Amino acid sequence: MGVGSSASLKPNLAVAAVVALLGAATLLHNPLSGNGLYTDIIGFFWHDFAEKGLTPYLDRGADGAPFEYPFLAGAISILAWKAGGDLTGFYIIYSAIMMLFGAVMAYAAYKLSENTSYTLTYLAAPSLVVYGIYGYDVMFAALIALSVLAFIRGRYVLSAVLLALGFHTKLISVLFLPYAIIKLKGKERRLYLAAFAAVAIVPALFMPEAFMDVIKQQTTWSLENAWYVHIFPDAATPVGPNPVAGTTTAVLFGSIGMAILYLYVLRSGLRPEHFMLLATSAYLLFTPRYSPQTSIMLLPFLPAAGVLLPTYPIWEVANAAILLTWFTTQSPHLPWSLPQTMSLLRFAALAVIFAQSLHAVGLLKLEEKKQQWTVAGAVNTFRRWFLRERV
Repeated sequence: MGVGSSASLKPNLAVAAVVALLGAATLLHNPLSGNGLYTDIIGFFWHDFAEKGLTPYLDRGADGAPFEYPFLAGAISILAWKAGGDLTGFYIIYSAIMMLFGAVMAYAAYKLSENTSYTLTYLAAPSLVVYGIYGYDVMFAALIALSVLAFIRGRYVLSAVLLALGFHTKLISVLFLPYAIIKLKGKERRLYLAAFAAVAIVPALFMPEAFMDVIKQQTTWSLENAWYVHIFPDAATPVGPNPVAGTTTAVLFGSIGMAILYLYVLRSGLRPEHFMLLATSAYLLFTPRYSPQTSIMLLPFLPAAGVLLPTYPIWEVANAAILLTWFTTQSPHLPWSLPQTMSLLRFAALAVIFAQSLHAVGLLKLEEKKQQWTVAGAVNTFRRWFLRERV
């Protein structure tokens, strides 16, 4: 086998692995099997809209609520529904689209790290089986990874367009925007912002009410599998846009935690893939709304850490267990229920991943910190302070 063939084989291995996992997910969630695992795309789209002939953004769902997904996710849902006709056709087309984006995500993940072993390790994720055919998180992860890859290659307008398409899948694509603003200068920065805004604002121009409904749906939910429900038990509430009295304090706690970590890693000196690894981890550690499928957005950036992450399996298994244990109790949202115990374990594992990633990119230098806090160092520091005060 030639050098060129060997090089092309490397991303293909990752692509094949992810597509195989999503194929398994398609079988696991199959709504026609009678005992398929729950999936949001059937519950929130098919049953609430398509099955009843209701079109997202134009109609409200069967429960009177607007469609919660942003516009690219909604457009693909409608496309799969109209092209597929019935539930079988819809599910086949939707699953095929997710597999296609899964292949793109795997390719981008490999290109961001150029490391076959780490790419295969971190993309061989239980979350892809349990949540890959669930919503639009695989598509979101692919778009964001491609955006970062385009940014690295200096294709800034393309990066901005992909980021805006990610915004129309999940609003949290904006995590990358401040980094792009401080990294770019002059004309490049203006082009980036203009390209992002031009794509992001289109739905607001044509469907302003639907656009605001999506924004509201995405920003007014209560705690969802956030580890600090154990600190703020009054904020525990069934999943959905139904905040309760204790929510404000809990959300403020999470927002402050996110802001502190995010601002700490917001540095133009970081490589783009390292920034997204850290920024996404910071978001997931403290977001009030940590739907387990959201973990998929971190997967394409983990290989870029370039290190073995010992707590990665714990993070992944705990994340998958949230859905697998969700229907074993009548109150899965309450502290110390099985799902919320898994969310606490997931947090602990991700905190270690975050700290190890900080060290890997040079933002946490444990050896230097250790030297600074030796007894001799402390004595010398006190001695210099004492002499200065005496003078």
